[in-house]
Amino acid sequence: MAKSVISYQSGPLATVTMGLPGDHEGKTATRVFFVHGTERIALIDSGIYAGLPVLEQAFDELGMMRRDLDLLLLTHEHMDHVGNNGWLKTETGCEIIGHEARADRVADNMLNAKTIVHAFPEGEHFDLNEEYLDWMGPTEGPIDSYVEDGNEIDLGGGVALEVIEVFGHSMGEIGFFEHSTRSLIIADPLLPDFNPVLYLYEDPNTMRATFDKLERFLTERDVQSVLLAHDEVRSASEARALVADCRARMNQVEVSMVAHMKASPGIGFAQLRDNCCDDQGKVHEWRALVSIDASLKDFVARGLAENRNGGWHYVG
Repeated sequence: MAKSVISYQSGPLATVTMGLPGDHEGKTATRVFFVHGTERIALIDSGIYAGLPVLEQAFDELGMMRRDLDLLLLTHEHMDHVGNNGWLKTETGCEIIGHEARADRVADNMLNAKTIVHAFPEGEHFDLNEEYLDWMGPTEGPIDSYVEDGNEIDLGGGVALEVIEVFGHSMGEIGFFEHSTRSLIIADPLLPDFNPVLYLYEDPNTMRATFDKLERFLTERDVQSVLLAHDEVRSASEARALVADCRARMNQVEVSMVAHMKASPGIGFAQLRDNCCDDQGKVHEWRALVSIDASLKDFVARGLAENRNGGWHYVG
């Protein structure tokens, strides 16, 4: 008998876990979440394309026909969360729902890959296929309908998902609060420390505002459990500790940046990335370029850093 792919089940919720390859192999996974109401069934995220057999097994384990799935809800556009969109659209006819901010990337795999992997000249040597295009299926599944903060998706029988905007990691990321179980389902605003890559954020101020928002939400909504794409389910108190840890790791990125700009005036962008990754024991790869660039832009806006002839100087 095949090992179960359902790693967590509570009331209307069922979590499906897919292992990740490359630098992540044996260290982390991505998770997708079925939510069963009396009138409709939703799946939050479609996962990685290599995990398609796992997703197919999950349908069987849950006693679902393909056409039983009504909605595919997307947290954000990154490759390990939209990899099976096209397959699901074809097999189930589901309506795909997500935030409008990154709809163009969801609809175009190549655009999705280029806008993050090759966002900078220093990242152009990274292969678009490895850990990006290969993680998504051959056909895209564009977003059919848009949602935003505060919208509610009623699945019937008291099972409802409230949309929570959690921008920062992606500037179009959302999570969902399931009312009947008081469960918060989020993907990547909170990443565990065992993740082998530097904490990814597109805007440091927005990311910090999301940390604040999550801390308030956990208390104000009396959240009972937090389901995460790259970590095991956590209690509210454990989630608060993870928020604090993520905040500290992000702060450390900027502390490292300042230290290396002071120690090596005129340091190059890629070298700054490498040094900051080394400080936290993370791999040198394209995601880290996004985070370093985001904080450099903020430093410049605040008059703390400037670029002279291609090199970075701290002037604060």
